[in-house]
Amino acid sequence: MIKPQKLLLATLLIFAQSNFFAQEVNADLVTIACGNNYFSNTGTSQPPLIVSGWWCGDSYMWTPVSIGDTLRELGYVDDALYTGKAISYDSLGNMLAWYTFDEGYLQHIEEFIGKDTLRNSLNLKNGIPHGTQRNYDWDGQLWMEKTFEDGILNGPFFWRQDRRDFGLDPCIETGIFRNGVYERTSEPCEVGDN
Repeated sequence: MIKPQKLLLATLLIFAQSNFFAQEVNADLVTIACGNNYFSNTGTSQPPLIVSGWWCGDSYMWTPVSIGDTLRELGYVDDALYTGKAISYDSLGNMLAWYTFDEGYLQHIEEFIGKDTLRNSLNLKNGIPHGTQRNYDWDGQLWMEKTFEDGILNGPFFWRQDRRDFGLDPCIETGIFRNGVYERTSEPCEVGDN
């Protein structure tokens, strides 16, 4: 029989380890293998750009993240593959985004416009699109939703199009992807339809 003190000590040890590995850091501390920054802080109220590519040195760039992007560059903190949450803030201390890593791979991204308006909510599995990914407009309304399974479109699809710039009414297109093949469940939103 395990003594209560040993059980308590074992429970505390497990709890301490889980908190250690589920750490939270400023996104500026996350790097790639060669030491360059994983994120490029734009110095604006926009979420940071994310590293794009598998290289280091002079040929290096960051890009905004979008639905369906594969992000395979590994993230490190203190030269170790990072597991935890990285948070980006603007100069006023408002949270712009948070990124969840597991063993260096991105697993989830939440990016915001302004203080509380969600812009992107992206689920990934080891940097590959997996699960529901959503993009919102500047007013915080759902603009697009796609579902992925191991990088392949597989599940519901939603696209709200504001076509007022073309003199047309807004339109919503829905459908479902089955292993990458699209089946529309609504009328198409095309620039000439009424």
